[in-house]
Amino acid sequence: MFAIPGIVCLIVFILVRPQEFIPILQRVPFLHLFTALAVLGWVIDIRLRRLQPMSVPTLPLVIAFFAWAIIGTAVVVPDRLIERGVELAILFSLYAVIAHGVQKFRTFQIVAGGLVSACLFITVVCFHQGLADKQCVAGQEGTDGAVNGKTDGRSCDTAEQCLGPDAEPGKEYRCEHVGAFGIYSIEERVRYRGELHDPNEVAMTISAGALSLLIAFALRKRNPVGVVACALCVLLVILTVLMTKSRGGQISAMLVPGVYLVRRYGLYAVVPAGLLGAAMVVLGGRGGMNADVSTELRYEAWATGLSLFKEYPVFGVGARMFGEHHFLTAHNSFVLTLTETGFVGMVLFSSILYLSMKMLIVGLRDLSRVPGSAAVQVWGMALMASLSGILFQINTLSFAYHSVLWLFLGLVGAWYSAIRHHVPEFRVRFGMKDFLLVVAGCVTYAFVLLPMFLRYKGKL
Repeated sequence: MFAIPGIVCLIVFILVRPQEFIPILQRVPFLHLFTALAVLGWVIDIRLRRLQPMSVPTLPLVIAFFAWAIIGTAVVVPDRLIERGVELAILFSLYAVIAHGVQKFRTFQIVAGGLVSACLFITVVCFHQGLADKQCVAGQEGTDGAVNGKTDGRSCDTAEQCLGPDAEPGKEYRCEHVGAFGIYSIEERVRYRGELHDPNEVAMTISAGALSLLIAFALRKRNPVGVVACALCVLLVILTVLMTKSRGGQISAMLVPGVYLVRRYGLYAVVPAGLLGAAMVVLGGRGGMNADVSTELRYEAWATGLSLFKEYPVFGVGARMFGEHHFLTAHNSFVLTLTETGFVGMVLFSSILYLSMKMLIVGLRDLSRVPGSAAVQVWGMALMASLSGILFQINTLSFAYHSVLWLFLGLVGAWYSAIRHHVPEFRVRFGMKDFLLVVAGCVTYAFVLLPMFLRYKGKL
């Protein structure tokens, strides 16, 4: 398959971002190069009839969502049209080449292996960071230096120790764990770089991209050495998630085994799984004043988003423009799409998520007793566990345009395409009842639940 090398390289460069700590790689636009390579490989595979020219059910909705986002940007902020168009085109290409360039479970496993490898690399870097010594980190005065701060090599235990005669004038200092590649923690919460500079996003990404897929690899291999290796990697991922101190990320991590338990034992597994998840959050979650302030600021961002939606109900304020109207991001993907793309955009975005989950549920149900469908079940359960965690945590993260989300939506499409390759008559449709259900859910959320919740919290 000519598309596979480009897809795997694209995943690695999007997540690991080696160009940010290997300067020589910055001379070549690898992101665009691998995107073009993956698309070209897909075209070659189609011409050589290695792939079938079929589309996945979510494709029309994805096209409609990105087209609506571009139209809204053109209407509201035309000066940002080219910039946003390029960003959305890359996300669409990532989704499309994965969903349509992988049509066999053998190649699906190769792509899954590339994703797991990238997530394990991030996990190792973050785990090492959590164990590393603390050093002084200097950022611009008036900011927290969260992204662009630099370490000066001085050891510390508190931020106050970074002040004094050795401190640079006009700098604000933090005392953080400094790990490999100069990446440092935030409030002693481990994190990565690029799109994963937020500890919450790191926790969700390694839970979805490593935890669930490692379980799938263990179930597929079933040899003692492979199972032990996967188990050790799972333990490393869990420990790293705890180091992020992300409450939502820890719940997402618990949802991975929770989905397996509910599938195996039914609703009887919900209570013990919930108690285990609550204990994990209590033991490793972030607490105290900082956590309370973060929660309050998140509610304020939601209130701002709701106010902006009332002002721009049709096209929204434009893709990725929330930050131009508020000092924080929306911290909620549904509020974000409602604000930036209007009600239509929110419906399209929600429809994509709904249909992706429906594809997994229908596929697992209808093919559960079909002989030779072991790969369908193993990878389908892994994707359902991953997507369940993602759907939970995007309620507190601005993830609508995040590459990790569209990568997994593409993987769900690839899983569906692989089923269609072996069972051509298999179909999952997005009918009128599905559409009306999504619209009703969006109306209830935007006009009832969200306003009521914000009034209860005193933000409206």
